[in-house]
Amino acid sequence: MSSIKYAHVSKDCVACGTCLKVCPMNAISINKGITAVVDEEICIGCGKCAKACPAAVISIEGRERRTQKPKAKSQMRTKRWYDYLWIFSLVYLFLGFFNILFAYIGLLCFTVPLMIAIRRGDKSYCNKYCGRGQLFTILGDKLGNSLKKDPPKFLRSSIFRYGFLVFFLSMFFMMIYSTYLVFAGAPLKQAVTLLWLFKLPWNWSDVSFVPAVVAQFAFGFYSVMLTSTVLGLVTMIIFKPRTWCVYCPMGTMTQGICKIKNKGESVSGEKSKTNCRAFEGACQR
Repeated sequence: MSSIKYAHVSKDCVACGTCLKVCPMNAISINKGITAVVDEEICIGCGKCAKACPAAVISIEGRERRTQKPKAKSQMRTKRWYDYLWIFSLVYLFLGFFNILFAYIGLLCFTVPLMIAIRRGDKSYCNKYCGRGQLFTILGDKLGNSLKKDPPKFLRSSIFRYGFLVFFLSMFFMMIYSTYLVFAGAPLKQAVTLLWLFKLPWNWSDVSFVPAVVAQFAFGFYSVMLTSTVLGLVTMIIFKPRTWCVYCPMGTMTQGICKIKNKGESVSGEKSKTNCRAFEGACQR
């Protein structure tokens, strides 16, 4: 008997896709936008995915096999155009400082993930196109600004994730209500609210050429985007780089949509892909 190692993903996976980007063998995929699945035929048990996983749901396990697992060739992932979307996130934040109306561009970060999840039933936006997640990886991992510690269990729990989603949506609808009040005749509040508590004056942004209701929505929406970015940066520093992905409201919503669309199909209980016929003898589980 010979012992081999491979990555195992627990049922609490948030399908953020962080593991996809660090696996040197491309042995991991996201199944139906709900959970990561490891191809044990390719996995070499290097542990990079477990080390990077912000939700701490990946472990390296051992198993006895009658024959030695053949050495797999590296399948290093090549850079794609969407690997540079972190530039878009960075530029967006800076543009908002000079003209608050650029906040409307951020609507893409709200609508596109939901459209993909509803239409395709997966989390490819989180897994590939999220520029904010890429930015956190660069700042925290490549530039060494993260302590790279596992976040506390409460932060990874379903109760906290869905509770934060409800809170976030409540703040979002409060923003919509504030916009409605301006539409109804209330004065424009020319300020960005950070962390929903601290008002930052934005008097240098000229909004005199647009209706007050348009400007009010921009101030409110940029507040939401800036607040979520600050939260992501804080948890990036204290914990792992992409800890924000664990409790990101958009990630929680899209995963929920995927679960609904794929209801009744075997997803969470699916075992890692293993094709024993490639080896002589039977696999001992």
